[in-house]
Amino acid sequence: MPKGDPFTALCQQAAALTRRVAADLHTHTTASDGAFTTSQVVAFARLARLDAVAITDHDTFAGVPEMAVDGVRVIPGVEVTAEWNGGEVHVLGLFAGTSPLGPLSRGKSEQGVGLQDRLAELCLRRRERFRDFITHIRQTHPLDDGLVSALESSTASLGRRHVAQLVYRVGLARSHGEAWGRFVAPLSAKVIPKLKIPLGETCERIRSAGGVSVLAHPSADLSESDIAQMKEAGLCGIETKFPAATASRTICLTTWAKHLGLLTTGGSDCHGPAGRPVGAIGATAEEFRAVCEATVGETAH
Repeated sequence: MPKGDPFTALCQQAAALTRRVAADLHTHTTASDGAFTTSQVVAFARLARLDAVAITDHDTFAGVPEMAVDGVRVIPGVEVTAEWNGGEVHVLGLFAGTSPLGPLSRGKSEQGVGLQDRLAELCLRRRERFRDFITHIRQTHPLDDGLVSALESSTASLGRRHVAQLVYRVGLARSHGEAWGRFVAPLSAKVIPKLKIPLGETCERIRSAGGVSVLAHPSADLSESDIAQMKEAGLCGIETKFPAATASRTICLTTWAKHLGLLTTGGSDCHGPAGRPVGAIGATAEEFRAVCEATVGETAH
């Protein structure tokens, strides 16, 4: 097949899907809505023989450990709730706000503190929203104050999964799915809305904090033109491999990224045992190296 031929490029991209996962760049811990502790995530990364794993909890750095453990490089990150064209999008901030092998207090600039200040605002709104869910549920069902308080104190970043978890634990639903269907989904439009940071500001704060901004799990309705506009707003890369992405969607996103000069990444978006395990989806060694090279002062080793 001739070099540069579209079919050749398609075959090359398809072959790339089977390359070894070197880094899972999207995971969650109990600091937000994950079921695993950071240590467990790292242990699973080691079992998967990953070179690196990124801790990217929702709107918080609380799950980022102070050093690499078990020989797995731990990448500090965050998944920021952002706003784009009136809708909600999520942006990963990889390497944002900290040295990859040191505590958060090291390498933190004034801009990095600014990012964390904005994250604190997001988490405060999350807590207020969680309490609003509880208020609505209590209008028709009793909820134990002790259980509510215990759940609030167990995580830095509360979300709808925590509401579903509480409803299930107190016996108002027979499964988490029923909890979502009967309580969380119907109430989502009635409680106070999430706070979202404009995409351009999100990318700038991540950049100023020393990180790389990556659009997480791009929705199916986003076009190449949309992604191009996001790049103009400061986006550095897009997640091309994630649980909901089909092989054809991954190839499409990868092609767009190449056209636009954006980084490509991948991650399991692991939240616990019910979803994709750590390392099931992720970035290749080449993709991880490119992300590191785009981050000032970082290397892939």
